[in-house]
Amino acid sequence: MKRKAVVLYLGGGEDAVFQPLLGRPLGAYALEAACRLDPDAVLVLADTGADVRDGWENLIKGVETKTPIFLLAGKKRKAGRREGLLTALGTARAVLEKYPDCDVLVVPAGLPLLRDRTLKALLRVHAAKDSSLTFMSGGGEAGLTGILALRSADAFPLLRGISPTRAAAGFESLALRLTKAGRKVGFTECLEPEEVLPVEKGVNIGRTAGRLRERKNDALARRGVMFLDPASAWVDWAAEIGPRTVVYPFVVIEGPSKIGADGRIYPHVHIMSSTLGARVKVLSSTVMEDTVLEDDAQVGPFSRFRPKTRVCSGAKVGNFVEMKNTVFGPRSKAQHLSYIGDSWVEEDVNVGAGTITCNYDGVSKSPTRIGAGAFIGSGTELVAPVKVGRGAYIAAGSTITKDVAAGALAIARARQVEKPGWILERVRDRKKAGRSHRS
Repeated sequence: MKRKAVVLYLGGGEDAVFQPLLGRPLGAYALEAACRLDPDAVLVLADTGADVRDGWENLIKGVETKTPIFLLAGKKRKAGRREGLLTALGTARAVLEKYPDCDVLVVPAGLPLLRDRTLKALLRVHAAKDSSLTFMSGGGEAGLTGILALRSADAFPLLRGISPTRAAAGFESLALRLTKAGRKVGFTECLEPEEVLPVEKGVNIGRTAGRLRERKNDALARRGVMFLDPASAWVDWAAEIGPRTVVYPFVVIEGPSKIGADGRIYPHVHIMSSTLGARVKVLSSTVMEDTVLEDDAQVGPFSRFRPKTRVCSGAKVGNFVEMKNTVFGPRSKAQHLSYIGDSWVEEDVNVGAGTITCNYDGVSKSPTRIGAGAFIGSGTELVAPVKVGRGAYIAAGSTITKDVAAGALAIARARQVEKPGWILERVRDRKKAGRSHRS
């Protein structure tokens, strides 16, 4: 009968486990690799303290798995001190006793490059050699990795009567006890040493992030995403990109963003927690957060989309246009130098260059609504709250403070006054004044 497997995941508040790395806590990577083994349980041993516990609970929620995960609070430790192996086993013993005949796989939290296949290889060697304890080394001068497998039925009797608060002897102590008891202790080498590269307190963060980035981009490329320069594109772990979408150099895609098929993401684009439909074009140097671009929309270059913005199907938003908390209707256009905030723009609207929705009066925000087919002339100021009716025209340079009826032409600017010969008279008067002053 095959023995059960339980993973003891060694975390700690003083480690870098909560450091964000490609959009998720660093400690989530090794935890996810452990869960992929489909063990009977995963025991996460972490420090006490409400802030640390909240961090671990959020980290665990971010790992998709059906494996039961138990968060066990260890004793508060001083910064820089690791939990000894025997101490960790003692703390987890109450739960581990529910699995009297199991292989306990011990995994440190600070190994984000660790893969589940490496852990499976360790368990295979452990079972094939019928060992009570199997260490994994990093090869060469790397030494032990902190990853090991042990048989609970052999190890636990040796822990009886040992106080967890004093049992910080570590790997060698446990190996010695098992050897004296006539049990087998073995070693296996990790075939890819970079997987056991530890990350603590910011050390190796850049190198590790680069390798994770390569893995993510490779996985997307296998699904049909075309990276023109994968070494310069940063895509968060949770982000999704559809097939045949082309990602140009120096693109950053953060959070649980979703990008549809057949799109184009041009250089220096920064996308945060946004959803893009199929065949979307995002031209260079565009920034967006919590934004939705529907199918066939085109935005940029140099556009900015702040949270709660939706650009509907077929719409175009051009250079130096900023939107915030706005629905921009199907096939509508705002091509140049405009700010549209707290607005609802219906379909087929043309927004001229330099248009501003004046949505903030210094105290509160007010909405602007523009009806279908309306034409907003260049240099218009729409002072909210205000509504522009369907098919209405706003003359260029107008300041609109009242609602405009459907199909109407609104002109709200000062009457042009022209004084013929004024400049010649002004120059002549200045010359006379200059001669009088010199005399």
